[in-house]
Amino acid sequence: MAWNRLSTKLLAGAIGLVVLSALAVASLATSRYSQSLMQSLRDQSFLLGHSLAAEAADLILTNDIVALQKMIAHQKAIHPDLAYLFVVKDGRVLAHSFDGGFPTNLLHVHGPEERQAIGAQEVVSEAGQRFLDIAVPIFEGRAGSLRLGFTEKAYERQMRRLWIEIGAMTGIIVLMAIGAISFVVKKLLAPLGRLTHAVERASQGELTVRVDEGGDAEVTVLARSFNRMMERLHEHTCRLEKQAEDLSLAQQQTKTFCEIVQNIGALHSLQDIGAFLISRFRDVLHFQKAVLLLFDDARETLIVLDEKTLKTTGNPKTLGWFAHLLNTVKTPAVRPVLPPSPDEPALEALWTDRVSSALVPICGEAPSAFGTLIIRCDGRCQCPSDALELIGAMLHEASRVLQRAVVHEMEMRSMQRLSNPRASFFGMVGRDPAMQSVFRLIENVAASDATVLIQGESGTGKELVAHAIHQLSPRSAHPFVVINCAAYPSTLIETELFGHEKGAFTGADRTRQGRFEQAQGGTVFLDEVGEIPASAQVKLLRVLQTHEFERLGGEKTLAADVRVVAATHRTLLDEVKNGRFREDLFYRLNVIPVFLPPLRRRPMDIPLLAHHFLQKFRTLHKKDVKDFHREVLRLFLSHDWPGNVRELENTVEHAVLLSKNDIIQVWDLPSTLAKRAPLPEEKEKLPTMEERERKAILEALEAAQGNKKKAAQKLGISRSALYNKLRKHGLET
Repeated sequence: MAWNRLSTKLLAGAIGLVVLSALAVASLATSRYSQSLMQSLRDQSFLLGHSLAAEAADLILTNDIVALQKMIAHQKAIHPDLAYLFVVKDGRVLAHSFDGGFPTNLLHVHGPEERQAIGAQEVVSEAGQRFLDIAVPIFEGRAGSLRLGFTEKAYERQMRRLWIEIGAMTGIIVLMAIGAISFVVKKLLAPLGRLTHAVERASQGELTVRVDEGGDAEVTVLARSFNRMMERLHEHTCRLEKQAEDLSLAQQQTKTFCEIVQNIGALHSLQDIGAFLISRFRDVLHFQKAVLLLFDDARETLIVLDEKTLKTTGNPKTLGWFAHLLNTVKTPAVRPVLPPSPDEPALEALWTDRVSSALVPICGEAPSAFGTLIIRCDGRCQCPSDALELIGAMLHEASRVLQRAVVHEMEMRSMQRLSNPRASFFGMVGRDPAMQSVFRLIENVAASDATVLIQGESGTGKELVAHAIHQLSPRSAHPFVVINCAAYPSTLIETELFGHEKGAFTGADRTRQGRFEQAQGGTVFLDEVGEIPASAQVKLLRVLQTHEFERLGGEKTLAADVRVVAATHRTLLDEVKNGRFREDLFYRLNVIPVFLPPLRRRPMDIPLLAHHFLQKFRTLHKKDVKDFHREVLRLFLSHDWPGNVRELENTVEHAVLLSKNDIIQVWDLPSTLAKRAPLPEEKEKLPTMEERERKAILEALEAAQGNKKKAAQKLGISRSALYNKLRKHGLET
């Protein structure tokens, strides 16, 4: 309990007043009771003294001292409060009750005048005991004086008991008074205590504290005044904090703007620029995620940039969606929900959930925007318009740098594709420029629904090309149905393609779906399409033109939502000239022609393919075969490979199965190929790898008319690598 508190002081003062009042009352009562008790003791002593004096007078007058002594002894025995008793006459003690001798100093307690009248005196023994000494004259003093000594122990016992009772009563009264006073003080000071506590909290900076305005009128006035003062103080503090926050935000935004202008020019890669911009935008605006979407100069590629990744897509549907989005975004604005985008993996992060977004267009020198910043917020977007305007100004300043970075990025990707061609592409292997052109063509046409005609010799990988087109297309999640047109007779090909109704012909005991129905939403691959009979060609032409067909024996027209990819080893144009293939069907199929070169025309891919198949079959057959003998590779390079890649694949599998050690030898090859192995004297006539390389370089230079850049592209190597090989073979000039 703090002694400096008002409640403590009031409680202590009230308790002290109660205690002092109780003590004063107790003292007064005790004093009055003591006087009354002493007077009662004297009155009783006087009565006893008169009685005994009358009895002793007869004995003294008859001079019966013995009887007087017996009377004194008897009176002392029957009165416990009577301490002593004696009779004195003319200064001589006639009889007394003292056992150890009479104390002579008692004779002078009373004066001469008290001998003629009754008197009382208090005496104290040497042991400290107090006595009331009564002197009663006998026969008016002529027969002497009777002296009685009464002990005050009974008086003292009664006084002690009185003090105990008064103390207990006083304690009870004090405790009751303390409880009552505490309750009253607490009740009276509770509003003041709440107000004091609120003031303490306010002094510690808690400006929202308020107190109850109920209670007495004075307390209510104080509470109401305090609440109004705190409300005004809180409002003023909030205004100051808001002004300070706005000032700090403006300072930070200005600093960020200057940093972007100063530092963005020092960044080179588009990925670094995008990450830098988004990180700086976080200093201006708090958001969950931000993405930069940018068109390249030709608007054929969409670049998706966030703080960690850079993705690109050439999907025509995605490009059209983004072009439409740019046309609707003229100024920085908040969109409750972005319009749905096509099924595009590069944009998946923007539509993980339905949240509102802020869009800021990116405009360069041209009036139309070439990109936009999409800011995703948590829940409802609360992006202030001034912050979006500032970000728009930052993007406008950075637009030229972004455009240069986009151009640089696309050029670097183009150079990487030329200098580092992919060796593998959806199961196809090849670095030859002709194969690289096929890979790029597949990427470019896969996103559309245009019909593709793949032409090439048997074994060149036409089905792999068709499957790659399907995997890269938006239809990849739907079926890929393969139909080998050469495997069915002319009487069954229509049923296989379009299905039949129950009872359409003898043996048609149930309705059967055709391959076009089975591939609904996906891709139909017509392998060896040149073998289709004329009757089926007509129906196939109608499907390509109208995307509709009927089952054999049926009348209901069905829709064909499929993409058609066809393949043939024949030269269809010659078949058209010879009248074996419809010309209109040929042109319907030949929208996107893909020509696969035979293996003999890309000899540099033979070792690559051979090692690819070696790894495949050593794993499949669990054989510890590591490489080919150089004579085997030389034989591979000199072979014409009429069966193309399929023949090479079968040859490698045959060799892996027959190999007895970790190196494939010539005798492990099939007999038809091993017989072509040169004799020892003929081995010198075979060109070496360096000679073949030199010959290939010369042929490429001749075909490119001396243009080294084009020659490097034909060889599938970088221009610097071509210069190194020219110096190696002494062909610099």
